[in-house]
Amino acid sequence: MQGSNIAKPPVARAAHVNLSDQGQNPARVAVRLAIAGIAALLVLSIGLFTWYNVAHSGRVYNGVSVLGHDLGGLTNDEAAAAITEATAGYPKGNVKVSGTGHTWDLSASELGVSVDVQRTLDSALLVGRNGNFVQDIGTQIGSVVGSTQISPVLKTDSAQLDKTIARIAGEVDQAAVDSKLDKDADGKVVVTPSASGTLVDRKALAEALTQATAKQPFGTAALTTQVQAPKVTEADLEGTKAQALSLTEQEITLSANDQSWTLKPADLRNLLSIDHNGDILSASLSGDKLASYLAPIAKAIHADPEDASVSIGGDGVLLQKDKAGTELNTQAAIVAIQQAATSADGRNVDLPLNVINATIRTDQLQAIYEKANDLVTNGVRVRYGEDTYIMKTSSVVGFLSLEPTQGGPGLPSLKVDQDALAYRISGIAETYVNVKPMDARFRMVNGTPTKVADAKQGVDVDVDGSVANVIAAVGVYTGGGTLEANLAVKTTAPNVTNADIATINTPDMLAYGQTTYASSSPNRRWNVELGANNINGTLVPPGAVFSTVDTIGDLTLAAGFKMGYAIQGDGNGGLTTVPAEAGGICQVSTTLFHAVFRSGLQVVERNWHSYWISIYGIAPTGLQGLDATIAPPYKDFRFKNTTGNWLLIKAIPDGKNLTFQLWGVDPHWNVAIGKPVITNFRPTSQTKIIEYSDAVPAGSPEVMVEHAQDGFDSSITRVVTDSSGNVLDKWTATSSYQPAYNRYLRPKN
Repeated sequence: MQGSNIAKPPVARAAHVNLSDQGQNPARVAVRLAIAGIAALLVLSIGLFTWYNVAHSGRVYNGVSVLGHDLGGLTNDEAAAAITEATAGYPKGNVKVSGTGHTWDLSASELGVSVDVQRTLDSALLVGRNGNFVQDIGTQIGSVVGSTQISPVLKTDSAQLDKTIARIAGEVDQAAVDSKLDKDADGKVVVTPSASGTLVDRKALAEALTQATAKQPFGTAALTTQVQAPKVTEADLEGTKAQALSLTEQEITLSANDQSWTLKPADLRNLLSIDHNGDILSASLSGDKLASYLAPIAKAIHADPEDASVSIGGDGVLLQKDKAGTELNTQAAIVAIQQAATSADGRNVDLPLNVINATIRTDQLQAIYEKANDLVTNGVRVRYGEDTYIMKTSSVVGFLSLEPTQGGPGLPSLKVDQDALAYRISGIAETYVNVKPMDARFRMVNGTPTKVADAKQGVDVDVDGSVANVIAAVGVYTGGGTLEANLAVKTTAPNVTNADIATINTPDMLAYGQTTYASSSPNRRWNVELGANNINGTLVPPGAVFSTVDTIGDLTLAAGFKMGYAIQGDGNGGLTTVPAEAGGICQVSTTLFHAVFRSGLQVVERNWHSYWISIYGIAPTGLQGLDATIAPPYKDFRFKNTTGNWLLIKAIPDGKNLTFQLWGVDPHWNVAIGKPVITNFRPTSQTKIIEYSDAVPAGSPEVMVEHAQDGFDSSITRVVTDSSGNVLDKWTATSSYQPAYNRYLRPKN
């Protein structure tokens, strides 16, 4: 405990005194004792009151209730929830509204009346807390003994009340009827009678409904109305009748752009306006009403201007001239009509029009049109040395266009589509200019390395640079002739040029491949041996890529090959075997592939046949799925000489077997070849299929060109490692073969 600097009170001392001995009056003593008792009782009451108030701080005093629901001892939130529950469905009953021969029974919800929970809670909390000590004690004691009932406080949603009043007014209100000029059955202008209107007094009704819903049960409310006087009466119009007749009883004709419209008397009466200037009335044709009447006419007259334009397309370069637009001058037209209605000279109006000029005029586009037209008409010429190549109309149209101004209207500019121009230049380059470099070629002739073809430089058009040259030329072109631009060209050196033939040394046989062609037809046998001989003796430089297609040459009858058979699509998604030049040549590429696969050389391109030919899987080098087809110019068999030394290819056709040997310097590789993994088996059918072909001579027997063979997928993995076990290459020959069938060809005639 903390110390205190307050001095201690003096010690109270008491003594027993004999009243009789002191000579005191007994009555006065009794009074003093009573007062002391009352004081003690008062102190006790104050203490109890204080304790009771502290105990009910933030709570409703005991005995307070709403609609029979006790709120005593509840906190604000608890009491609010109890009030909400107690007043569900309160208030009840309807307010009966009567007037103008109508009666409405309106519920509390229609009138927007509901319980105000917060204000009701405030009333409950206020019981026993008025600030008057004696009254508060009495109220608190009275509430505990006899309870205090609090009536729910109501509130009104003014928006809902206004909505209900508006609905009642909609059933009762009758607007005043103004007099107007009209035409009777005989066609004469008359003044129609006016009539007063009746309107609900909404403010009074709102006050009456508010009073009726102030407490429960609801009371009744009387509907009162107000009289609405017409704005225009018969007397008002009599003075303007003659003026109105002169304005409305004769037609007015409107004309513009070879079109006409007639304002008939009925139309004019609808346009009539009675203007009040104090007590003076005058008749006129309303400007606002005329504006509304003229709106569809203005729309019919309106014509947007058309900008001049230049287009480049299949018909060349076209110049579309500009065309001005028109629009109705509505304000001037209103004045003209109003004047015509009061004029004695005539009632015809030429509607005033505004001219809308085009944003882009013809003269502004003349120069760019002439430039584009000259380019398209005369063409674009590209030059390489003494040679020139012209891109004519259709080509120029393909890459030349007009680009609008960025960000809004403005004059267009010529634009070159770089991709389209690059495509055109690429076509010229590939057709007329580009030349591939030619490597020097070597072949082993009678055991001696011999150069059989010199190296030649290549020529390659730089398409991007050429496009830039053309675009630059277009930018400074002023027309009048054929635009010219230089092709950007670069030379490309061959990979193999002057080799030291003396360094060629191929002492070791690296691998071989062998297949049989013993059962082949004479033509097929011829093609196999000719293709093999074309490859035999080829020397491949270190790092060079060998192409089977390039080395064998053209697979045509003119090149010495004969008709055989080849696989091709049947046009229905299937395959068929048909007569073809150099048929059987794929046995050459397949046998060479066997040797390359076994040697460990890097395979650059290999394609499998559409269906499996079983002789390619026969030992000693065949495996199921190990084949390679060629089909110039789309399919080739290529490999890279990765031995670091020259490579010699020997082809040995002996009439029965075709053998390819690869000779070079042994790189001491270890080549591990896995077994074929066969999946996705697709069975064939032994049904005989007969087809007819012009290639089979008339009168010849049928020829079997295809044997039944199941379809399947195959994968064979080869891993090449060096002498230290390091993996140099890992490659998998994957294939997917369709089923083949027993197919025979017969002559058509």
